[in-house]
Amino acid sequence: MIETAENELPDWAGLVLASTRPPVRGLLESALRLDARLGRICLTASEPALAQLRLAWWRDELSRERVDMPPDPLLGSLLKEWGNERSAPIALIDGWEELIGDLPPTGEAAKGFAAGREAVFGEIARRAGHSAAAADTAVHAETWARADLSAFGLPDASVATPLPYLPRQLRPLAMIGGLARRAIMRGGKPMFGDRMSPLVALRLGIFGT
Repeated sequence: MIETAENELPDWAGLVLASTRPPVRGLLESALRLDARLGRICLTASEPALAQLRLAWWRDELSRERVDMPPDPLLGSLLKEWGNERSAPIALIDGWEELIGDLPPTGEAAKGFAAGREAVFGEIARRAGHSAAAADTAVHAETWARADLSAFGLPDASVATPLPYLPRQLRPLAMIGGLARRAIMRGGKPMFGDRMSPLVALRLGIFGT
């Protein structure tokens, strides 16, 4: 089940990660790479059953205890960064599974998909020492999910939820949420779809809004 294909990150990820410091950096980068891998699995599988089998492998590998480092670099990175508590990346897998065979997504599938990303952002906030901001990061994660789902015709994709301010250490999450909100407001355009996108991302990283 080891995948040798290059793990392509979204085009905005490099700028976001460049402004990220430990421990947020390792957690976020590994989660973004997993998210990209899961998206490729779910959106390119010829049969839903094949996608579910591959997701089950990832869920099993992240759920079990182990002493060896796996040959898959992404799995190794997830085990290293997330340690023994890996419920958030597992929730990300569960979220992507909601989309298998259900495109355009129904309301429940869309909520389930967003919940996976919300779990990741919330856990990053807690590990960075900002537990009080976990609920606020969920709003940014949900906006990111809706920006991606707009490509599949999500009914409320044009509604841009106001985003709460995040602490400085969590500004990379605000960059993702802010770019996603802007994409939604522009009618479902890509998050990095124009020449102003990098400047918007930099502003979000500096000022948080």
